Amino acid sequence: MQKINQAIFLLASVLAIGTVRADDFSDGVSYYEQGDFSSAAVSFRAAANKGNADAQFNLGLMYLNGEGIEQDYKQAMSWFEQSASKDNVRAQVNLGRMYAKGKGVVSNHGIAASWFRKAADQGYADAQYSLGILYITGTGVARDFAKAKELFQQAANQNNASGQYQLALIYLKGRGVNVNLVEAYKWLTLAGDYEDTAVYKKFVEAKMSKEQVSEALALAQDWQPEKAAK
Repeated sequence: MQKINQAIFLLASVLAIGTVRADDFSDGVSYYEQGDFSSAAVSFRAAANKGNADAQFNLGLMYLNGEGIEQDYKQAMSWFEQSASKDNVRAQVNLGRMYAKGKGVVSNHGIAASWFRKAADQGYADAQYSLGILYITGTGVARDFAKAKELFQQAANQNNASGQYQLALIYLKGRGVNVNLVEAYKWLTLAGDYEDTAVYKKFVEAKMSKEQVSEALALAQDWQPEKAAK
């Protein structure tokens, strides 16, 4: 599970929420950045109790990770649910992960898929990738390589390394598409040092001509990501 500092703190969106809530939230951000997690949790709770979805999400992460407060998966889920009900995509993804991994609840990949889908439908790359994994493995949903490719493509288009890596494997293994080493190598190049990308690049390159490698590298160099979703 990603740590809170990876997802925090949506300052731009907070400005539109209201002065009191923004102050509480900003205090929480300040305390967290200073390493005063206990005070951060107090401030986030104040904002969360006033309906700030970002504060609810951050407080949920603090409960999830046990930062400044005792780790409590049920509390984490409660705050994520409140935030997710306001269409906070990060909260929706974290709920999906909790259901997928059985943290605080009995593991249920069907429910996990429904939460990933809510965030994916809003264009959130991490959710698109996570839902794609369920489709390609047939976990919680019927296996569907075409749907998995569509989701990985959407994530990859936003420069999501996880989506780019999985899209490369789709083309490499011919899952629902014809094997395309040029596309595979292109997406592996764009994925950078994600997981074992280097190993797969070496494997694919050994099967390609010099012209194909040059074509793939040129495609990767010319590629531009789409504007990230909210």
